[in-house]
Amino acid sequence: MIAVFRTKCILMTREYIALFFSIIFCPMMLVIFGSVYGNDPVPLLDGQGTIDVMIPSLSGMILAGSGLISLPVAVSASRERGELRRYQMTPLHPMAFLMSDVIMYFLISLIGMVIVLLIGHFAYDVDFSGNPLLFLYGFVLSTLSTFSIGLLISSLCKNAKIAQTVGMVVGFPMMFLSGSCIPVEFMPDKMDKVAQFMPLSYSVSMMRDIWENAKFGDLVNDSLVLAGVAVVFTVLTALTFKWD
Repeated sequence: MIAVFRTKCILMTREYIALFFSIIFCPMMLVIFGSVYGNDPVPLLDGQGTIDVMIPSLSGMILAGSGLISLPVAVSASRERGELRRYQMTPLHPMAFLMSDVIMYFLISLIGMVIVLLIGHFAYDVDFSGNPLLFLYGFVLSTLSTFSIGLLISSLCKNAKIAQTVGMVVGFPMMFLSGSCIPVEFMPDKMDKVAQFMPLSYSVSMMRDIWENAKFGDLVNDSLVLAGVAVVFTVLTALTFKWD
């Protein structure tokens, strides 16, 4: 499995669109918003600056780009090229190949998040005062939830082009309405109600709470929703996934 993972990482260096959405897009958005709004305290954000709120929120956009767009395209492209069918004839369990994709995109997402944190620290003097283990917990749970949706998309799409279209149709509304790009405080009340039906909004809510030094007990509701989404979509993927 290590050899497979290494090969996929090498091939990933040629996937410019996936790298753009996973690593470059969110830091670019942070710089753009920082240039426009700065990080002065905003009464609507309870005295926090726009960048203070955006940094934990952008974790949702990073995961949406990786898990809802890049991951489904990669898996569907492997099916389209017949790779998944050939995987079934190897001694390694076929699921190990999918796990290689999941782990690879998780690590890429983590790199994107680290870049966002570094930009926030050095460009806008934003420091994280919460619990690092809770931050990692929230990021991993959000990954499992978001990636499970992406895997279901890949299981239902016959080829990479369809997967990319469906991923964007699902992913972009989540990015812009869940609070991962624009803080929910800036949205009309009707949009806030729509966001409650988007799993990504619970990821954003949890990451913001962790950023503001919340304790684990404050994260139970968001955690249950995200864990439930991960379980349900993983089961649906297992029931519908086709290797060829």
